[in-house]
Amino acid sequence: MNVDKNINSNIRKKQKYEEYWKLTVEYTDIHKMRFRNTLEMIVNYIDSHPELKKEYDKKYYKELQNIIAKVYKKADLGSVRKSINQMIKLGFVKPYLTGYHSETKKFLKASSNEEREIIFSDVYYSSANFKSSVTVDNSHLKHINFFLKTLMYKKNRELNNDEITALISTDISAYNNKGYMNEKELNEQIEFVKFNDFKKRKYNQISYFLDFLKYVPGITVARDKSVVYYTEDASIHLSDYIDVKRDPTQFRLMKEKIKQESINIYGRVQCYFTKKEQKGLVVSHIIRSEDALRNLDINTAYDYKNALLLDPNTDAYFDKYDLTFNNEGNPKFGKLIPDEFKEEKEEMSLDNEVLEGRVSYLKEHQSKFEEKN
Repeated sequence: MNVDKNINSNIRKKQKYEEYWKLTVEYTDIHKMRFRNTLEMIVNYIDSHPELKKEYDKKYYKELQNIIAKVYKKADLGSVRKSINQMIKLGFVKPYLTGYHSETKKFLKASSNEEREIIFSDVYYSSANFKSSVTVDNSHLKHINFFLKTLMYKKNRELNNDEITALISTDISAYNNKGYMNEKELNEQIEFVKFNDFKKRKYNQISYFLDFLKYVPGITVARDKSVVYYTEDASIHLSDYIDVKRDPTQFRLMKEKIKQESINIYGRVQCYFTKKEQKGLVVSHIIRSEDALRNLDINTAYDYKNALLLDPNTDAYFDKYDLTFNNEGNPKFGKLIPDEFKEEKEEMSLDNEVLEGRVSYLKEHQSKFEEKN
């Protein structure tokens, strides 16, 4: 048995570098004085060495380690380095000790645990990077955004333990184009995690990640850490957190679906309002995709029934709520619509086949129209 363990150990040493989220920490409780005092010593050191903003030198790092080691004595400096690097990974301090987050001092001055947690969630979301350290800068990678966006795109809006582990074992730079993993990719990564035994070997990193994730408003981490899910008011808390840029792949699928619908109804791709076939037709959202995504409503954002095929001129008015359609498909013109446009199109309408499945979306559009006009 001992021989087998040694063989396994040697194999792991030879494994190529893994792209997992390296959240190794020395202190897990943001309210305890060791966490806060360590952070304060780092901030004071940076403030007293403005030359660090211009040029990094390892002598500064060594000096900082010795300062902290005098206060919190460790078996070796490795633990001290871990306590410094955790402040970079969590987003409080910048790599190469060039500065710190604008909210870091507010965190240190917080007068209550509640205030401290709110500030921490802001820093953690906006700046946490688990592949950065004092000597490595990967600040462009946004791990928490990636995690939340993946959660947002899940149909059930929750991630179980296997899915969480799969995410944490992922190189997120491979998904830069969209910034999240879809469910197929998650399932593939789950199988890979089982293959390389990641979960057992990186149990602590997974646990640390979930310990800090619980501070993000709108997110609930189960007590046994088996699942992470959105709370009911997540759309309010997370609207400014999640990168809600349109997913190009899902939008392309949406466009293809509405084009196929037009072919099924009319035998060709044409404007649903003018009934004309022309170049440059616009897939015009009824409820804007950015509004739906901000409310974490993925189904609405990419439902082809939440869109109309319109000519560019009609779309320009429809998009700005200067034009809408009632439940019978007849146009309602706003006060900014030119008379010429009204006269040309007042007898036109949306057909019943087009209205099917769109009336509920149009009610919201009508409401926005009424507000403006």
